[in-house]
Amino acid sequence: MQSLQQIISRVFWRVSLNKKYNLTIATDIKGKGGVSSVLKVLDEAGFYKDTNTKLITSHSNYNNFNLFFQLVTFSFCILKLLYNLVFFNITLVHIHLASRGSYKRKSILTRIVCFFKVKIIIHLHGAEFKEFYNNECDDAKKNHIKNTFNMADRVIVLSTQWLDWIDSILLDKSKGLVVYNAVPELPIFETKVEKHFNFVFLGRLGERKGVADLISAFSRVLKLHPNARLLLGGDGDLNKYKQIVRDLSIENEVKFLGWISGNEKLEILKKANSYVLPSYNEGFPMGVLEAMSCKIPVIASRAGGIPDAITSNEEGILIDAGDTNALVKAMLFSIESPEKVESMQNKAFIKYLENFSPNTVVPQIIKIYKDLGAI
Repeated sequence: MQSLQQIISRVFWRVSLNKKYNLTIATDIKGKGGVSSVLKVLDEAGFYKDTNTKLITSHSNYNNFNLFFQLVTFSFCILKLLYNLVFFNITLVHIHLASRGSYKRKSILTRIVCFFKVKIIIHLHGAEFKEFYNNECDDAKKNHIKNTFNMADRVIVLSTQWLDWIDSILLDKSKGLVVYNAVPELPIFETKVEKHFNFVFLGRLGERKGVADLISAFSRVLKLHPNARLLLGGDGDLNKYKQIVRDLSIENEVKFLGWISGNEKLEILKKANSYVLPSYNEGFPMGVLEAMSCKIPVIASRAGGIPDAITSNEEGILIDAGDTNALVKAMLFSIESPEKVESMQNKAFIKYLENFSPNTVVPQIIKIYKDLGAI
């Protein structure tokens, strides 16, 4: 006679094998950065519930986990992945991937999933992935990367520029798809009336984001418009940029806000007269989309997917990365031409609704899941 435990085990085994599940593997949803923001948007839109998807964390920058905890997190990720692949009917694994350490981790996970003959989506986010591939990888590593991407059934990239690149390494070009990042529609609010004209930057403070260029350009704008202010929200190498600000003697006009999110971010956006992002490399920056969603004028570089969101002089102003003269002109234009800027921000809002809202983007991902038989 079978024991109760054996009966329960058999029932559990049959149910787990009959019901389809999907997995998403990515950085911690509670963490900082673009990938975490993407996960939160999908979660808030009900995507994971609607697609019967479980989230598995492969890495975390939440609370600045040290190397030991990162190794533990990744080890548990492998164990959870194996457990789900063995004991559940997993149809699809959606892997969010960037460069360097992220690629190393996700390439291992991709091969595990491939061994179990489960369908794979690789979702490429790394703003510096092309530089990583071209400048930091020898031929053997490049072949490894090509093999990894070709193991996937679909490869999602964030812009048409990235699609051109991914097509160059995919044997089957039909696998590559563009799905833009989405941000929830933020409240459209009147910019708080202040005595200052506020340029706002949100993101990690570093060379890739062009922060030194922004501070330099702002110091020149300040000479013509002393009421201008620069609000820098984000973590990173704050001491380096604070020193640059001190060297330019503009400490009273530049505010370092640290990492901000939630209601605190909304309060900063309410003060923004212009959102500035002069990056050298980008995937598809969420900050630009957030600014578009609440009608804040955008000045940005032509990096990554930004030109897919902003047509220069239509929905905002684009400059070439590193061109501080053009950045100065764009910042001066945003102060001195309010009527033209208002027209741009209205066009940007319409483009956001049509291309970058969850109502537009989430159904595109659901369709990919359906095409792969995961729903």
